[in-house]
Amino acid sequence: MKKVLFIAALLLMMSLTARTFAFTITGAEIETVALDALEQSLDERGETRRHEISLTQRANDVKLPEGVVDIKTVLPVPISYLSLTPVRVQILVNGRLCRTLSFTARIKVYDSVIVANHDLRIEVPVTAEDFHVAEVVIDGRNEYVKDVSEVVGLVPHRYIRGGSPVTKSYFQQPVVVSSGQRVNIILNYNGIRASAKGIVMTRGRIGELIKVKNETSDKILTARVIDANTVEVTM
Repeated sequence: MKKVLFIAALLLMMSLTARTFAFTITGAEIETVALDALEQSLDERGETRRHEISLTQRANDVKLPEGVVDIKTVLPVPISYLSLTPVRVQILVNGRLCRTLSFTARIKVYDSVIVANHDLRIEVPVTAEDFHVAEVVIDGRNEYVKDVSEVVGLVPHRYIRGGSPVTKSYFQQPVVVSSGQRVNIILNYNGIRASAKGIVMTRGRIGELIKVKNETSDKILTARVIDANTVEVTM
């Protein structure tokens, strides 16, 4: 009985004894590991544009017991260009998890793209004078327009504020045929091409399907808009 009490007392004393640490990892070293992991993730993604990475909070020094230390960084896939990216740094000693530190990182990626000189309104055709090239912060998409010729003559389908970079998805073809307009109909039937006059029943843009009426037969046809004067029917 005395032996059992002695062992219990010894264990209690050991639990109250201050833990001995072998060394300390500084907060700066932990931050460097996290930033290096984020940089590597961008590299693996193929990101070559100029960018800045920063942590939104500082890391404290961490005291560690004696042993083999391994530090791992856990990141989401893919990392975000638009919102804060969560970062977890795991510190292992002798293969066992000792500490987990959580951070958030802000990633800014820059690219030279075309930017609206002023507010661009819906359905108003744009010209080269509506844009200039500037290096701006962008998101992770690679759809930003770099050559203004890609959008000249198109119309925005959404309101675009001045100073905003633009993507091709912001634009569409303008309306080129309107209801009641007379057009040339090109008819394709088993490799045979013919033409007729028609009247547009619904407005349309280049490439869209619309309804037209053949003036000769009064038949309603589905046609694809070729240009402001021509539609094509494939039968």
